[in-house]
Amino acid sequence: MSVKLGYIGFGEAAYHMGKGLKSEGVGDIRAFDVALDMGGAYKDTVLKRCADAGVAVAASAAEVVKSCDIVVICVPARFTASTAEGLLPFAKEGQLFVDVTTALPHVKEKEAALFAEKKAQYVDSAMLGSLVVSAHKVPMLASGDGAERWKEAMTPYGMKIALVGAGSKAGEASRIKLVRSVFMKGLEALVVETFLFARKCGVEERIMDSVAGTMDKESFKDIARRMAGADLIHSERRSFEVGESMELMKEVGVEPLVAAGAKERLARSAALGMNTELSGVAPQTMEAIYSIWEKKSYK
Repeated sequence: MSVKLGYIGFGEAAYHMGKGLKSEGVGDIRAFDVALDMGGAYKDTVLKRCADAGVAVAASAAEVVKSCDIVVICVPARFTASTAEGLLPFAKEGQLFVDVTTALPHVKEKEAALFAEKKAQYVDSAMLGSLVVSAHKVPMLASGDGAERWKEAMTPYGMKIALVGAGSKAGEASRIKLVRSVFMKGLEALVVETFLFARKCGVEERIMDSVAGTMDKESFKDIARRMAGADLIHSERRSFEVGESMELMKEVGVEPLVAAGAKERLARSAALGMNTELSGVAPQTMEAIYSIWEKKSYK
């Protein structure tokens, strides 16, 4: 069955996804971006992206909705609600709307209900990787009443869509994505701050080799378990150590933003008093760690 696919918003993510799907044989893809109505450099960027991807340029969002079976909402999260609600007057019974934005779960729950009133299906589909690296094959999660249909329609074109689960609701995929984002975006910020600091100190290569040597020895699961367990025992000492690092950061002209958050989190862990309760022995499983956090009402 052929797919008529439309994009509302044609930024970097939609471009890489659309270009990949075009190469897989999706013949009818069109897109609209508000930049097309604004002119300027970004309009030129959108037009160039569409041409390079082989995607038709639509004159309006309404045109996309009226001519496509599947409509992908791919706009900045702050515009998710207004964009989705602007599409509602044109939505048709049986149409599939796929929201790949990072909007909060409750926003997607509300949008799903509004589309249901139009007898259209809505999918909360979260991207769990880099579109620049993986294009349309980036791992995705899907929840909502149209999730299975989305997966069935796009898997033949190489998309990697996993379902959150039977009966899942819109917002559940985004919940997973946003929790994951704390780590992935936090790690990005930590890398930037660490190597900005290292460069100022003239030790960037030593730090790269040292950290790589430590991280490469274990799987991520083992690292996470070891660090979370050790946090309950050694956080007081480590909080002080980070404080010392922050003083040096200030001396060399680096503002300790991520480090300040790390110091605060370590201090809160230390305040639990678990080093004494556990007699200095760190728990060895994540379940044991979760149990302590819940018992202590750790926030």
